[in-house]
Amino acid sequence: MQYRLDAFNGLIIDANSLPPNREAFAPALADLLDQARREGRNLIWLTLPLALGELVGVATAAGFIFHNCLEEELTLVWRGAPTAFAPFVPTHSLGVGGLVLNDRGELLAIRERGSQGYKLPGGHVELGEDLAPAVIREVWEETGIQAAFRAIVGLVTTHPYRFGKSNLYVVCRLAPLNADIAIQDPAEIEDARWLALPDYLADPGNSAFNRELVRSLIHSEGLRPSDLNSERYPKAEVFFAQSSKD
Repeated sequence: MQYRLDAFNGLIIDANSLPPNREAFAPALADLLDQARREGRNLIWLTLPLALGELVGVATAAGFIFHNCLEEELTLVWRGAPTAFAPFVPTHSLGVGGLVLNDRGELLAIRERGSQGYKLPGGHVELGEDLAPAVIREVWEETGIQAAFRAIVGLVTTHPYRFGKSNLYVVCRLAPLNADIAIQDPAEIEDARWLALPDYLADPGNSAFNRELVRSLIHSEGLRPSDLNSERYPKAEVFFAQSSKD
């Protein structure tokens, strides 16, 4: 099997070089483990596609443990010593909510099927998706409102969340570019409408948490997007608070 080195004195097995069955994989993995021990390697990373799921048992029997997974692949890691450092397992899911006010001061709100109160439109950020396009997409899917991103105005952490992980919910201010509501995802969204802000805040049918969130953030300037890019992570999305000189 082919591999490349990582930054932690480890080996990353090339998934394209994996043997197609258990019979061929077991001896190839044993040889690689012997090599890693001779060379004093700390880690071996193994990512198995769904089609090669039968190899999981071979790997775990050889000392690999689960590290993280996606819908179509599972990543396992072998440690050369119990104290060998491996980058942390992802611990959070990421969600966004859109705080959208029109020129009349009305709040864009949605009601999900099976729910009673209204809330901000929003949802999960997809893998590799930036925050700004994610919240613009979610607002459009749930309401048909096209919007322009303005700022991050609030953060909420929740734990434990789904599957024992934590969740980070990012509330973003957006400016609407059209007014007519047209729900794009009727299977999830039962209703979407512009609500007078005082009515939304006074309605006990909306959760106390959502009402206080809106009340606290409607006047926030928040964190604005910056053109600054990280040299190490050139695709980083950067936001800064506005200074008094801006």
